[in-house]
Amino acid sequence: MIAKVTAVILAGGKSSRFGSDKAFIKIGGASLIRKQIKILKKIFKKIIVVTNTPAKYKLKNVKVIRDIIPGLGPLSGIHAGLSVSDSFYNFVVACDMPFITLSLIRYIMKNKKSYDIIIPKIDRKYHPLFGVYSKNCIPVIEKALKGNRLNVSAIFPKVKTGFIFRKEIERFDKPLLSLKNINTEDDLAMLKMMIPGANRNCAGVVSVHKELKTCQRTYFKR
Repeated sequence: MIAKVTAVILAGGKSSRFGSDKAFIKIGGASLIRKQIKILKKIFKKIIVVTNTPAKYKLKNVKVIRDIIPGLGPLSGIHAGLSVSDSFYNFVVACDMPFITLSLIRYIMKNKKSYDIIIPKIDRKYHPLFGVYSKNCIPVIEKALKGNRLNVSAIFPKVKTGFIFRKEIERFDKPLLSLKNINTEDDLAMLKMMIPGANRNCAGVVSVHKELKTCQRTYFKR
């Protein structure tokens, strides 16, 4: 278990690009949100789910909350999770990321050092919904939300922000699947082709090579 850190799952609820609430997509008989909680409970004692539709969630030993400042996207969800959490450091993750890797999460936590934020950065692209945020971010986020600066990256220059890069991440997750999320029906179709029967330490997934329109089995360790 990672002591004194809470996991915050951003479950939103709008899923405008997908068309329905992604948290409740069922894969292999269980919803994405339940699969993610099951994984996170292996290393976090406390889990918070931030959603616009808390009445939909019937979860044991998980705190379900609404945005404090509603309707302003993921940054507002991060704000709510940090505000309600009793942990100074919190691991924030989007609910539609089905292949999160525990060894990578542990590595990020070990490298938080004196940072207020630490997230992956791959080829100039930030992945802000898979990383650590401290409570020092709360006033900075509030100011950004009031100024209608809703991009999470808007707060990076205002706090101590660190990054982990491709080579570091590939040590734990070579195909970078931890950073993949479901945005469209096509993404979901690929997810449903996931290979069953992987052992407890591995998850079987299908990586799609669009250029060749072929699928390839990939295994990665948690």
